[in-house]
Amino acid sequence: MIDRTIETDVLIVGGGGGGLRAAIAAHDEGARVTVISKGIVGKSGLTQTAVTGFQAAFGIADPRDNADVHFQDSIKGGYGLADPALVRTYTGEAVAAVEDMEEFGCRFDRDENGALFQRKLDSSQTYPRSIKKGDSLGTPIMQALRRQAKIREIEQLHEIYVTKLLVASGRIAGAVAIDFRTGETLSIRAGAVIMATGGAGELFPVNSNTPDSTGDGLMLALDAGAELVDLEFILMLGHAMLHPEAVRGMLFTFQYLLPKGARGPFNNDGEPFLANYDPEGSDNPARHIYARAIFGEVRAGRGTPHGGVWFDPGSVPLEVLQDTLPSQTKYLQSFGLDVSKPFEVGVAAHYMCGGIRIDVNAESTLPGLFAVGECSGGAHGAARVGGNSLTEILVFGKRAGRNAAAAAKGELADFNNGEADAEANRVLSLLDRDTQGRRPSAIKADIQKTMNDYVGVVRNEDGLASAVATFDELAERDLPAMSPATDGRVANYDWIEMLEVSAMTRLANLIASAARMRKESRGAHYREDFPDTNDRDWLRNTRIRQENGAPALVPVAVAADMAGAA
Repeated sequence: MIDRTIETDVLIVGGGGGGLRAAIAAHDEGARVTVISKGIVGKSGLTQTAVTGFQAAFGIADPRDNADVHFQDSIKGGYGLADPALVRTYTGEAVAAVEDMEEFGCRFDRDENGALFQRKLDSSQTYPRSIKKGDSLGTPIMQALRRQAKIREIEQLHEIYVTKLLVASGRIAGAVAIDFRTGETLSIRAGAVIMATGGAGELFPVNSNTPDSTGDGLMLALDAGAELVDLEFILMLGHAMLHPEAVRGMLFTFQYLLPKGARGPFNNDGEPFLANYDPEGSDNPARHIYARAIFGEVRAGRGTPHGGVWFDPGSVPLEVLQDTLPSQTKYLQSFGLDVSKPFEVGVAAHYMCGGIRIDVNAESTLPGLFAVGECSGGAHGAARVGGNSLTEILVFGKRAGRNAAAAAKGELADFNNGEADAEANRVLSLLDRDTQGRRPSAIKADIQKTMNDYVGVVRNEDGLASAVATFDELAERDLPAMSPATDGRVANYDWIEMLEVSAMTRLANLIASAARMRKESRGAHYREDFPDTNDRDWLRNTRIRQENGAPALVPVAVAADMAGAA
């Protein structure tokens, strides 16, 4: 049932910043590289949406800054759960990553003396460290990476959905996929595979991610035999636009306006509130504190009509707004918003801090399978410091590409063709279902509502238990009967969404289960029934692995975990 077979040394699943940086590095090591993406390679994924900054400790804005301070900030910002070996790697190689990008043609903002401009996002940074390019940093980075991939003539396949990773003799061997423009089933033999599939913001109704962020890459890796780690930590941001609907979920990074005299966020009673929720009393706290504070104000009845709080961009002169946030301001104005009046801002799902567990080589626990970017886990612990995501993807993208190229040398693994055919048959059989079943979009809406209600900013035992029960019911009752609107294979996006929703249901269940197991509050995970951080019992990473055909959640003490990683 396989329609087409592809062979390559390094297969990269995902065409965002991490995937393209890995592709360039693998190509430069002499490997044959193929990049595939659910969207358009180089023009989909999350990197292009990055706005806040790129952390690299040049020590320009403050000579006291260096890689060690960056390391300490990141360990503190991860609330003790980030893998020090991974953190030491990306903080130590951040400057080189910036230099690589500038060599690729991405020129970051400089002052009048030609020095890189560095700024401070919030209290998570000891010194101003984030470099920038206007207020839309991801776009020029992606432009540079696309250009380099084109120069190298790296093979790129668009709108390809991977349904299964194949394993032979205990290591990765390739994948089965669908080309959903043609409806063809593909068998891909590869010496190494790099997962660069991003996160899972689509689990929530309001998120800052692109629509393809459904988390299926994590489930592919788990099913193949790789471990996941720390899925309970989902970074929720408190500076998303809530109204009008056309800009709902768009990030408006008003924190950068606070040092320039802007009034801080205020509730519907006109009162500031952030310092009431931050343990250190800061009126510009770490980003996940913003989300918790806004949630608290809304629940207390002090929220705006659309479930958020107010921020007044008119509290600074228009020229300051346009100079500090030029593209964001212009974008909002394009929808007719009056930037001299208060906006409703609120909470949006933004980033998965956990994912596929990797080592310093960006390799997972399954030999030959690598991961980079938001789908990887271990680098950020319980919360990601702002600006570290770009640092991580560019450092570990380079490492993943180089190490995958080395791992792919030699004969390609000879996986079982019968296994590939069986997977193709399974995927094609979804088209044969009675079209009277529930549509995937309806099930997705159930997942999003449940995650928003019970597994979002504030959690508790009753809500998490209800979420797990809901996801179990969806898996047992709704997924087997789920059906597409049509049985055609060409450009059948309902068919693809069926596969996505199946993965989303399982991933949502694992996130809720991990959050339910962690009976404390830490970083991006807040349990109102266990509001304190409990280092004695919960200074542990939550590993997830397949045992006897089912996922098992295993808390592992940080000390032993980190000693092993080192």
